[in-house]
Amino acid sequence: MVVGSVVDILSTNLAIFPVTILVFIFSGPAAAELAASDPRALMASNLFKALSFTFGTLSSVLGGYVSGRLAKHDHILNGALSSILCMGFGVYALLSGRGSLVVQLALFALTPLLGAVGGYLSARRSKPQ
Repeated sequence: MVVGSVVDILSTNLAIFPVTILVFIFSGPAAAELAASDPRALMASNLFKALSFTFGTLSSVLGGYVSGRLAKHDHILNGALSSILCMGFGVYALLSGRGSLVVQLALFALTPLLGAVGGYLSARRSKPQ
């Protein structure tokens, strides 16, 4: 479960790094300078939001898959529990005023489901044939 949580967070951040560079390239020099001086300006880009969400969801599935494979039992449960670190970051974002309440509540429901999907995929792969 812990390894799956770490895989989820690390893979999300590793995937979003090139996305940030792409947004800088496609947004032009003035927007890139603004985003470099104020990182919150990057969140104004719909491209950045869409790609971050896409890679974040795929990373949650990957984290659930890794968690299920390592546990070797109760794959779906362990996959869903791999989202605990993401949910902790979501609580922190809410408490620090950095996150929208509606978006965070939606992510609180979605993140364990995505981890459970990864656990399900792990369980399907582990079945004897």
